[in-house]
Amino acid sequence: MKNEMTDVPSMEVSTETVDEEPILTLLLLDDEQDILNALKRLLRKSYNVVAFTDGCEALTYLEENHVDIIMSDMRMPNMDGADFLTKSQDIYPGAIRLLLTGYSDVDSTIKAINDGGIYTYIGKPWDNQDLQLTLSKVSDHYLLKKETKRLNEQVIKANKELAELNQSLEEKVNVRTEALQASKQKLHSALNIQKDLLCDVLDMMSATIEYRTGFSPGHSKRIAIQCKVLAKSLKLDETNCQRVYLCALLHEIGTVGLTDEILQANTLGADNIDDALITHPIIGAKIVGKVKRFALLTENILHQNENIDGTGFPDHLSGEDIPIGARIIRVVKDFDYLIAGKANDKKMSIANAYSWMKERSGVWYDRQVLQNFIDLLGKRVSDDNEMEFSIGLEALRPGNKLLEDLILHNGNVMLTAGQEVNETMIKKLREYEDTYNTKVTLFVA
Repeated sequence: MKNEMTDVPSMEVSTETVDEEPILTLLLLDDEQDILNALKRLLRKSYNVVAFTDGCEALTYLEENHVDIIMSDMRMPNMDGADFLTKSQDIYPGAIRLLLTGYSDVDSTIKAINDGGIYTYIGKPWDNQDLQLTLSKVSDHYLLKKETKRLNEQVIKANKELAELNQSLEEKVNVRTEALQASKQKLHSALNIQKDLLCDVLDMMSATIEYRTGFSPGHSKRIAIQCKVLAKSLKLDETNCQRVYLCALLHEIGTVGLTDEILQANTLGADNIDDALITHPIIGAKIVGKVKRFALLTENILHQNENIDGTGFPDHLSGEDIPIGARIIRVVKDFDYLIAGKANDKKMSIANAYSWMKERSGVWYDRQVLQNFIDLLGKRVSDDNEMEFSIGLEALRPGNKLLEDLILHNGNVMLTAGQEVNETMIKKLREYEDTYNTKVTLFVA
């Protein structure tokens, strides 16, 4: 039979749309022209149909034109459908391939399925409705694959653009991070300078207080550290613990306004308390309040001499109306006065000081604050490596290291800070207590 190509469209087949649905190009191959004509009449309204009676011509067309669906007869001279579909797959792998075959072509059909990658086969003679339904399903499948491919390509493109964007952003972030790190370092350095300056100012103020009152170096800091550790034991948060520390460090700053006579007076338990001594917390609060950063410290300094039963000064506050920091400072500073106060010529042993203060628990002192303080000193356990524990000779052990000088009642230094205590020192300290009928208090870690 003579090979011929019929109804071949131009080499560039434009994609048309009907109600926005794409019209697919269908390539038909059959060596019988009548069959091609029948198929064209049936399918031309739904597809762009190109038909060939010769397989080689059909392959040549495929090499230069876009085709969506390929449908080939099985039995043809020169080149059967299986061979044609196999070669068409190499040229245009994206097209959907269908096979027209008779029921006697089972072996050839299997070969076409295996080698030609066909989607399905249609038996001869065909039913028009079944053929149109099959092609409709094939079209849907093809369009779905095409859309999936398009979306995958978009995803790949988007991922590539995203990767490039991420790389660009990462570079910008790295540059910005380096700039922020440099700024952070500068800020950190500036804050450290300010912190060091603040510490220097506080140390200067503590030294001024100690110089004015005659207390030993480190007196104010010892009380401040004990107050901070006590605040932690009472479950105050870090901010309030630090605030209590600063208040305790400066709680005696108002003494700069007192006379020497008042400073030398024994105040705890005295029958007559000088009005000027009562006012030193008021003076201190006014001094501290002039520094804006320290404004929050004023109430604890102002109310440090309030009694828990409301009989204290200056405002006769009672119970929890007294700021917790003031209640803590009251307990710690009074205990320190009883066992080591410079103006106290009747210093007590630590045990006697505990007893004296317990008698006033609920009257002068907050019960819980006092008990926590006694437990804290008794256990001698703290996570603050600066904590100083007040102990008497009964608790002193060889190997203990002194944190402060031990100054005798005549002003002489008996032991210096940093010394490790031995048995000989302990024996001499006991003799000193017996000779002068006094009690020695030492400060150790």
